[in-house]
Amino acid sequence: MANSGDEARVVTDLRSAAESAGGDEALHEIESLCMRCGENGTTRLLLTTIPNFREVVLMAFECPHCNERNNEVQFAGQLQPKGCCYRLEIPQGQNEILNRQVVKSDSATIKIPELDFEIPPEAQRGTLSTVEGIIMRAVEELQALQDERKKADPQKAEAIEQFLIKLRSLGSGEAVFTFVLDDPAGNSFIENP
Repeated sequence: MANSGDEARVVTDLRSAAESAGGDEALHEIESLCMRCGENGTTRLLLTTIPNFREVVLMAFECPHCNERNNEVQFAGQLQPKGCCYRLEIPQGQNEILNRQVVKSDSATIKIPELDFEIPPEAQRGTLSTVEGIIMRAVEELQALQDERKKADPQKAEAIEQFLIKLRSLGSGEAVFTFVLDDPAGNSFIENP
């Protein structure tokens, strides 16, 4: 929303903006159903501007009953005329690159060619995170069903466990890899240094 007059707020740290949407900032709060426990939680909405990108609506949900929290980003303003594809080469041990902020739209695909790994658009909705955060979220989502996989198909579970070890090593900066963010709608962004 606005700080003073009609000036849009410019955000440089997207993560903290989504988590701290509140305080003296103009924002909207609405009561929302928690998909985890079925009780009511609070969603905070904040219209803001990402430097060198565009206006977005940051949404932060929090449930006081089960402590579920999530952040999401939706796009405001005009639609982009072209798609975009960002390719980020990440050297071993370069944690500052892993901490670059990423805006991933609902239509974006993330690829890590070295592992032949792809996160399709429907797997991680519009999100605001870091390179490391996106990788670690993929690890968590793959790990979530491992107990069932071990019972149903131990060989597949072991193969996924070995893959998770490789994926975790990328998220912690232990290996060189390429992070590709491909968005046919042009609504995604990787922070510049």
